[in-house]
Amino acid sequence: MPPFFDVHGDPTMDPYTILSLPPTASETEIKKAYRMQMLQLHPDKLSSALGENSIAEVTEKFHNVKDAYEFLMSPMHLTSRRLYMAKMASRRAEYERREAFLRRNGGVGGANYSTYTREGVSGYASGGG
Repeated sequence: MPPFFDVHGDPTMDPYTILSLPPTASETEIKKAYRMQMLQLHPDKLSSALGENSIAEVTEKFHNVKDAYEFLMSPMHLTSRRLYMAKMASRRAEYERREAFLRRNGGVGGANYSTYTREGVSGYASGGG
């Protein structure tokens, strides 16, 4: 699993997905989800029967939960959070525009969208497909 922040301080993963929350979650819901996951993933609470790889994986998840919470709640990340939310809204709008286009045109019309998700386009081929 990659680190939560890239070299520019931007999130590499969706903080809401990490905390298992919808993007409309309130501060109270974010805090509650954070506390619940921290109790489950805290390195001091892990069973000694887990293997080294499992402990490393859970510890990485623990740090990603901590970073996701910090990103969503810390005033220090306010500008980054606003840019992230604008980027996600833009991606969502693009996804919805493409879906509407495909519905109107019956999925044909010169472009082959093999898979399009909210995260981006994969398998895009222009032309007759």
